[in-house]
Amino acid sequence: MKAWQITDQFGLNNLNLVDVDPAKLQAGELLLKMKAASLNYRDMVTVSGGYGKTVKTPLTPCSDGVGELVERGDGATRFDVGTRLCPNFFPKWIDGKASPDGMPDALGGAYDGTLSEYMIVQENSCVEVPQSINDVEAATLPCAALTAWSGLFEQASLKSSDCVVIQGTGGVALFALQFAKAVGAQVLMTSSSDEKLARTKEMGADFCVNYRTTPDWDREIKKIWPQGADHIVELGGAGTLEKSIRSTRIGGHISLIGVLSGANASNIPLPLILMRNICIQGVTVGSRNGFERMNAFIEKHKIKPVVDHIFAFEKAPEAFKHLESGQHFGKICVEF
Repeated sequence: MKAWQITDQFGLNNLNLVDVDPAKLQAGELLLKMKAASLNYRDMVTVSGGYGKTVKTPLTPCSDGVGELVERGDGATRFDVGTRLCPNFFPKWIDGKASPDGMPDALGGAYDGTLSEYMIVQENSCVEVPQSINDVEAATLPCAALTAWSGLFEQASLKSSDCVVIQGTGGVALFALQFAKAVGAQVLMTSSSDEKLARTKEMGADFCVNYRTTPDWDREIKKIWPQGADHIVELGGAGTLEKSIRSTRIGGHISLIGVLSGANASNIPLPLILMRNICIQGVTVGSRNGFERMNAFIEKHKIKPVVDHIFAFEKAPEAFKHLESGQHFGKICVEF
């Protein structure tokens, strides 16, 4: 079978299409014929060598994908042959809170990922995808969608009366917008692109703030919601966390998901966190059962993932280059 792999050296130029001998199917395992994969920023960092020795080589990258079940190992009975399945980002995290047992290893890092014609996965790590979305759309769910879902609903309890600030227009941000609007919450989006903000407005965003032309965007939020936001989807990191804290109401919640503007913050107003009883919660994807709950929500509300561009399997390196450009709006996918 064909697979894209990093062999002995990292770097996008060292991502090669190779022939791989399929492993023998073991008890409790499933063989998936992959239909589509999607890219996350983590995949670019992995291919570039940013995670160092924590990543095995040779490595088939990418954590997100969907495949059709074509063969079952002994004792694997959860799904029928022909079912469309997504493997979970953390194969061992089945339910409950994050734990050392559930989060040691992830697809496309410690384990081979989804950029392969066939993939062997643990039955217990898989979820059936919503019938209301196609293969490419389903491939976007395991990381970006589940991260947004976990931040809003698994680790918090977003409700219709809430006011939500979402940073950026990447995959997590757009899923967070769709999920928040599905329950009737008010949403404010931030971005440096007026064009992308206009597109979020078309998707239902109530307010939009360009943080480049309005650098004091925390004050703008307080003008709109004097008490502050109930929930902030924090994707910027060091460059935005201070303003996020200042924008959050008493008893509010910040889902710390990304560090795009830096990982080390020295300007955190600790007294505000303390006096306002603000909860800052780190979010790294989610559990398999959380994935199933999210899929039921997607099916119920007929949510359609936003796909920016679809590349053929043979053109996977071009998909990474498009991701690297930062010009996309929505998910970048590879179709098999």
